[in-house]
Amino acid sequence: MLNTIANIVTIALGLHVVIGILFYFYFIKNSVHKIDSGVKEAPLFMKILILPGTIALWPILLKKVRKEEKA
Repeated sequence: MLNTIANIVTIALGLHVVIGILFYFYFIKNSVHKIDSGVKEAPLFMKILILPGTIALWPILLKKVRKEEKA
């Protein structure tokens, strides 16, 4: 039982990370400048620096992007 729960949590976390990585590439190419216009001219190091936060917080950022697209 405990092993099954651990497997489900591991799969869910892995899925969250994979979706976060895919969202990161979309976010950097198309949407980050809608939230913060200064990022468009930012160096590559800064874009790599926001990778972990984007992966962790992709559901929140997706809501912000959708909200900005509607406005």
